[in-house]
Amino acid sequence: MKIEKLKRLNFFIVLLCSTCLMSCLTSKRMDSYVASQYGNELPKPKKSKTDVTINSVFSSTNNYISTTIQKTSHFLPLIDYFQYDYRHTCTLNPLIGVTQFSNTIYSQSAKLSQKLNGQTLELTVEQVPSAFAIVDKGHLLLFVISWDEIYVKPDFKDLVVYYKLLQNNTVVKKGKIDVKNHEGDRGIGFFQSWKSSIREYLSSYETNMTTMSKEFVNQLLGQLQ
Repeated sequence: MKIEKLKRLNFFIVLLCSTCLMSCLTSKRMDSYVASQYGNELPKPKKSKTDVTINSVFSSTNNYISTTIQKTSHFLPLIDYFQYDYRHTCTLNPLIGVTQFSNTIYSQSAKLSQKLNGQTLELTVEQVPSAFAIVDKGHLLLFVISWDEIYVKPDFKDLVVYYKLLQNNTVVKKGKIDVKNHEGDRGIGFFQSWKSSIREYLSSYETNMTTMSKEFVNQLLGQLQ
């Protein structure tokens, strides 16, 4: 009887510790911290070139930096096994990704100008990866053995862009390019704070957007041949 009580006590202690850990992170605090990483304003694109125009399907009137939703799912209590899934899913304003795409395209302008040869290019961004989640997936076996998987799960959306090549305002070529997103889950260190994990992810997100944007340019140049 005493052993059974100790098992149940251990179970509730583990559950309480995980709950307290994730309760330190609220949707409001997460959005506030993400906004601070961007200086509390949306990044501004660099000056555009006259022969390349970049638009997107996303509204330019939405000035929010991010929106975070907290959710508990996969709550699976069995006789000898208990599993839960706490996550905070942060959706960035897609204009952040569009701006990073635009700045990379303008930095590759020399390559594009050689292919354009006096023609103009219109790009419309239809989709960008723009979300990530901090996940705490906990397990408890036989009320004694417990372990947690805490990691950052990125958005696996691809970069999708439509293009039009024009000469004297007449479309001479058009198409769609889909650049695959190769991001993967990122583990959070045992002593790593949620703020540190967000900083690391946002840095990785910017790097990934730059890589995907350069891949777009390579695919575009291949299609313009």
